[in-house]
Amino acid sequence: MTDAHRATWILVGVMLASACAKMAFAADAPQSPPDMTRGKAIAERWCVSCHVIASDSNATVPAGVPTFRAIANRKGQTADNIRHVLMMPHVPMPDMQLTRGEMDDLIAYMDSLRDAKSGPALLPKPQKGNQKPAIPYNT
Repeated sequence: MTDAHRATWILVGVMLASACAKMAFAADAPQSPPDMTRGKAIAERWCVSCHVIASDSNATVPAGVPTFRAIANRKGQTADNIRHVLMMPHVPMPDMQLTRGEMDDLIAYMDSLRDAKSGPALLPKPQKGNQKPAIPYNT
């Protein structure tokens, strides 16, 4: 093995170790509560080209693509259903590779579009004075 190959493999090893350490740190980092404002920003970045994301929008989108309001108010809709679609997107939906926190932010935004008659909130509300949700999230 030449010195150039050895140096390349060392660099690859360092990069992998760094990536693993970053993922481990991210997994242990405390998550902030879901935020619908951040969720709307994610929707505006990733989803607006195909979905109507706001109730007051006059945007045109491809035929047959549901609005965020329609997705949020589907009978039996759950946060886990939405997470599954985000983790395993269908064609032509892009693979956005969102973090769990970003998914929860997006779900919190969809929750803000949910009608009371559709059932309980998609995400549990944080308890007052506590940053953690009342019920742990399923992922």
